[in-house]
Amino acid sequence: MVCPYLKNKGSAVRFCLWPLITMQYKKYHFNRLLKEFKNRLKGSDSSLEEYKYLDIVEQAVKDEATFKIFRSIPGYKDILEHINDELAEKYYINLREKLSHKEIVDISKLVKNIGNPQLKKFDKDELNPTVLRYINVALDLRSKFREYEFKNFVELGCGFGGQALILDKFYKIDKYTFVDLPQVNMLIKKFLDLHNPNFKYSLSTIETFEKNKGYDLFLSNYAFSELPKNLQLKTIHSIVSKVNYGYMTVNNFNKVSIRYLNINGYQNYLNNLEIFSEKPESYIFNKILLFKN
Repeated sequence: MVCPYLKNKGSAVRFCLWPLITMQYKKYHFNRLLKEFKNRLKGSDSSLEEYKYLDIVEQAVKDEATFKIFRSIPGYKDILEHINDELAEKYYINLREKLSHKEIVDISKLVKNIGNPQLKKFDKDELNPTVLRYINVALDLRSKFREYEFKNFVELGCGFGGQALILDKFYKIDKYTFVDLPQVNMLIKKFLDLHNPNFKYSLSTIETFEKNKGYDLFLSNYAFSELPKNLQLKTIHSIVSKVNYGYMTVNNFNKVSIRYLNINGYQNYLNNLEIFSEKPESYIFNKILLFKN
């Protein structure tokens, strides 16, 4: 049966659709909590066996043939290179509000297409959607922290190091600390060795992080929010609390959670927390969090 108000515009349409939308969200949250319960004792989401992410990372470090295609292998692509064409188009449109097409292309070239990543054509140029996201993050950082010239960065969950290579264009970085699993850190080093970053960098894990240094900004693109709660709290204590400012894009940002910090948890543990919607929005429940220590 078609809702009699669908022909009209405005609140009537939203009113008719609201029960369907609410039921959809209830089903989503039920399935989410069920999955959280099943994985409540496991490590980070990227290390779950269903993805084979770490197996591919280790193989890419050891084997040159795998390294040449690692960004297109399904188990890796599901974690790092999964932006669809529609979202890629939204990133590009958002970037064009501040940058010319040529500027976007030139900045994108700072991250080489090593690993055979997905490419999408914009005008006559093929661009990597993941790199478009990295540029979007860099511009948003600049916008939200207009008065600050960050020089000492800490990033948690760094993929292959692409975000740092993009930020190198927007900031005069002195030191960049990558915090990830040991296997991923080896891949980051291998990838960065094929580039020429202007900054010094170090590779760390949550457990080996050096606390007694002046860190300006903590950055995480989804990775922090995909850690189980015990590791989130450990990261807050050993890393997040040691930096001046923080910028995180988070998923798993819900009022109720079994596996992760819930919204109240973020508000309790992050100082001077500000919550923003993504632009463009990658998912309705994803948010951008800023904090200041």
